[in-house]
Amino acid sequence: MQSEFDPLTGVAIIHRESQFHPRAVSPDGEDYGLAQIRARHIGVCKQDRNPRTRPSEACRAVKESLLDPDENIRIMGQIISAHRKLCRQKVGHASLLAWLASYQGSNSIKENRWCTPSDGAWSVLRYRDQLVREVAKRPKEIQAIENALAQQAEERAKLADSRDDAAPAPVETKQDEPKQDEPRGG
Repeated sequence: MQSEFDPLTGVAIIHRESQFHPRAVSPDGEDYGLAQIRARHIGVCKQDRNPRTRPSEACRAVKESLLDPDENIRIMGQIISAHRKLCRQKVGHASLLAWLASYQGSNSIKENRWCTPSDGAWSVLRYRDQLVREVAKRPKEIQAIENALAQQAEERAKLADSRDDAAPAPVETKQDEPKQDEPRGG
């Protein structure tokens, strides 16, 4: 499942949640990795009676997988999608501040409070806006980096193609041929 969200918002969430430490675990042992994903809401950990202090072996594996940056960011995208959907259902819109507030845990069933901007959401938004301003100041630098990366990718592709062309063709020998009475594969 591919989740769509502004990458700078993702970076801002990670900045707030873990300060970019991929193996971060919250002091209470609930949240894991870059985006500080609450393990009790992921995969088999949902079925554990006490996933924080007595996780099953399968839940421990989920927690360990949340410390992998790629997996953590992938799940962050799924969670963002779920919070957008929740905000649309509860308050009729999924604005950035609304779903950020929901992601940050500011919803309350008891108080019937849904997707209401919180200090955490505003903090993420301020950092995101700072990133946007920095990116806007450097379009030539960014373009130069993109061009260099594209050139490197092209050179790697050419090198891979040249290696494929240089590979010797397999040589058939009489031993490779099946005998008349031997079954052939296929």
